[in-house]
Amino acid sequence: MSERFDLAVVGAGIVGLTAARAIGARRPDWSIAVIEKESGVGAHQTGHNSGVVHSGAYYVPGSLKARLCREGRESLLRYAETNRIAHRRIGKLIVARGPHELPGLATIESRARANGVGGVRALDGKALKDRLPGVSGVAGLEIPTAEIIDYPAVAERLAAELRAAGHAILTDRPVARADAAPGGWRFWAGGSPLEATRVVNCAGLGADRLAEAMGTRPSVRIVPFRGDFYRLSARIARDVPCLVYPVPDPDVPFLGVHLTPTVHGELLAGPNAALALAREGYRPGEWELRELWGMAGFAGTIGLARRYGRLAAREWLRSWSPGEFLSAIRTVWPGVDRTDLGARTSGVRAQAVRPDGTMEDDFVFVRGERALHVLNAPSPAATAAFAIAERIADELLGSSLVASGEAGSDRPPPL
Repeated sequence: MSERFDLAVVGAGIVGLTAARAIGARRPDWSIAVIEKESGVGAHQTGHNSGVVHSGAYYVPGSLKARLCREGRESLLRYAETNRIAHRRIGKLIVARGPHELPGLATIESRARANGVGGVRALDGKALKDRLPGVSGVAGLEIPTAEIIDYPAVAERLAAELRAAGHAILTDRPVARADAAPGGWRFWAGGSPLEATRVVNCAGLGADRLAEAMGTRPSVRIVPFRGDFYRLSARIARDVPCLVYPVPDPDVPFLGVHLTPTVHGELLAGPNAALALAREGYRPGEWELRELWGMAGFAGTIGLARRYGRLAAREWLRSWSPGEFLSAIRTVWPGVDRTDLGARTSGVRAQAVRPDGTMEDDFVFVRGERALHVLNAPSPAATAAFAIAERIADELLGSSLVASGEAGSDRPPPL
């Protein structure tokens, strides 16, 4: 006999968990299940990032990322404070490494001010060196409101809160099949059936595949990008009290190799952004036949190669060569040497790509039959998760989202 729920949320990352929490708060009469294929919550993007709480400086004013990052960070920090989850304000320096990056730095400053980021301060070369002697750059932008946090602890607390409210966190339940059923959907998850009247798809790296299995034809495809991090030595960590970022490449939605202190007292350098050949390709050289076949049949693959081929080659090289990775670190912190590189960890970013090969730079939500699919939620989605959750609840319960990345006017009526 099938388990039956009013709502199933597929994916127990921070976005899925906050979505279940937000909907449950508005509809306490609903039974909710969060379905997760791994043995615990926050196992992928939530648990494999640098732990940064972004302030909203990078994002195009008026975009979903800009709006939800600013709204979500306040809710996230309140939640962390209330639940005694480790977090700390340490600030961020965005560094122009040469004169060619000054226009990009000016664009970030303009966006930061337009997005209401507080305390932004432009630094010339001397002020930058006075602020942080070990950094390399001709100018900088100080963002004092940036914080770091323990995102896995946030996910664990959210899961505990949902269980306490009577909802189900169903781990070790990979969704193998989705069928339309009278009044909703039937999932085969972990070998047993489960039925739900409504569905929120927060499956991250598998979100587009689940949307297709549920009869929706998304206009984007998830392409996995692996990001590697190195732990740096205590010698370097002592001299880096804040986040240190380069001016990012404006043509891609990645922020470049940067330095990140963590709430656990470590210093990370990374990530790069290497095209992965498996949806969960956490190790260089890992590949998956289904992913290779899917990329071969995707119209955007040629455009992706044409637009980003040189970038892809550079990032792949950094994945395989510690020396190349070290060179990237030294562009912002020249004092690092090979002996400072410690253990390496990796995460995989679920990046939506359009059929013309361009990377989607905003969050994407698509309506389906009795379902809402979250099809692009990379950084700063962890920062923005509580605000994303409220927008998901608005959409699911009948309100409309008005922003660039969302479904068009042909979407189904409210769920």
